[in-house]
Amino acid sequence: MSDRSWRLRVAPEPSACRFVRSELRRFLAPLLDDDILVDDAVLVLHELVANGIDHARTPLVLTARVREGAVRVTVRDGSPVPGHERPLDPSARRGRGLQIVGSVARSWGVRRHPRGKTTWAELGSARGAPVVPQLRLIGPG
Repeated sequence: MSDRSWRLRVAPEPSACRFVRSELRRFLAPLLDDDILVDDAVLVLHELVANGIDHARTPLVLTARVREGAVRVTVRDGSPVPGHERPLDPSARRGRGLQIVGSVARSWGVRRHPRGKTTWAELGSARGAPVVPQLRLIGPG
């Protein structure tokens, strides 16, 4: 299978999350035989977009690439401040987005650039290697 790419630009509004989930699923479903991988990629991109909307508050440029059964999603925004996992707080109503990303994605990170940053995540496995997600729980215990 050759590389397949998707790109979308969205405004920093909460309604963008639903739209992004739908559009990414429409792109990935015909390319991947793995419904769980599609669901995971949609979840991860949703969390990254929600962070961009909540914290960067700038237009977002989203990409997804499918290559050899793996998916890479990115969210580019205009804020130079990188996201980080918050300490685990069972009583918190919010703040678990990057913990979810870290537990579902094979790897993820942030790359700064002169006009903001790009947060990326990779899911699935290229060439059939087993996927071992990076599970990083932060907190007591």
